[in-house]
Amino acid sequence: MNILHLANTVDPRSGWGRLSREVITRLIERGHKIDLLTEVASGDPTEQPILKRSWRALLGLGEIRRHIKKNDLVHSWEANPYGIVGYLAGIGLKKPKIIIATGAYSIQPLYNRNTSAILKKTYRDADRIVCISKYIEDEIKRVVPEAKTEVVTLGVDFNRFSGERHVAKERFILGVGNVGSRKGYQVSIPAFAEVAKRIPDIKYYIAGIIENELYPKLQAQIKELGLENRVVFLGSLDDAKLKELYLSAELFILTSVNLHHHFEGFGLVFLEAASAGLPVIGTTGNGIRDAINEGKNGLLVPQYDEHATAEAIIRILENPELKQQFGLESIAWAKQNSWDHTVDQYTRIYDEVLKKYAA
Repeated sequence: MNILHLANTVDPRSGWGRLSREVITRLIERGHKIDLLTEVASGDPTEQPILKRSWRALLGLGEIRRHIKKNDLVHSWEANPYGIVGYLAGIGLKKPKIIIATGAYSIQPLYNRNTSAILKKTYRDADRIVCISKYIEDEIKRVVPEAKTEVVTLGVDFNRFSGERHVAKERFILGVGNVGSRKGYQVSIPAFAEVAKRIPDIKYYIAGIIENELYPKLQAQIKELGLENRVVFLGSLDDAKLKELYLSAELFILTSVNLHHHFEGFGLVFLEAASAGLPVIGTTGNGIRDAINEGKNGLLVPQYDEHATAEAIIRILENPELKQQFGLESIAWAKQNSWDHTVDQYTRIYDEVLKKYAA
């Protein structure tokens, strides 16, 4: 099968890049031929970084159309802009179109007067909109109820983050995600202040790219709460260092919040943490619900609820049996949610839409 992929990047250092690379690599291993167009060059020899954003995307429609003609189907990684340019470039061509809806760029443009109409047309034209969580599917259906959607969650490379757990020099809970408002550190830090009063030897490590706008506010919050030596920002780390943290942390927590139709689409880090046998804590009202086996390997708390977040942390840390049970269930959950399982679903969808066109 010849598949045209329209993607932001295949650089594994970004969330989009890791997702597309993991899937594309496995498709190639299964014998599919991939034609890869990207917006951000990653250095991959198979990619052609010709995609553009905003109005500039229209300048490349002719070249994209030539790629569509020579492939069996079009697979767009996110609706805006890649699904939209795939739709526009493919008008009049009888080629199946699949869109992977991963987060805010699949939803927020539906509420923007400049993009709403074209995205609705794109969704109605797509042969399948593959949503990485039920939350995303519900949000698309809210605006475009006739859209042909299906939920296929993300996977994890279990061996990349699994291993023998060990005791760290100091006890800590762990959060992984860029230090921006949507990740909810402005909620988890004051929640941790409650925990710190009750468990005096615990620390809070945060790994992720530090965005300058929020960071000073968090530092001021930390100082006000008297947590200067208890909350530690580690910056961006490679997989080897992340694995070390996952395997020595007490639990994993990310209290993501929704901001103006921007939200956590799934939360791949929850599966990474689960691979290392960590109990996990996330928030309701977004895609995290599909990344956690609630009540089995972790807990969900309401967004912006500092007290409920603190209580969830304390419940796990002060209950060794529950902590161990959640850790064992995390390993089973991560094994169940493999990239191979995700790619199995994608190839099934490819076959289904191609049969419709062949009929």
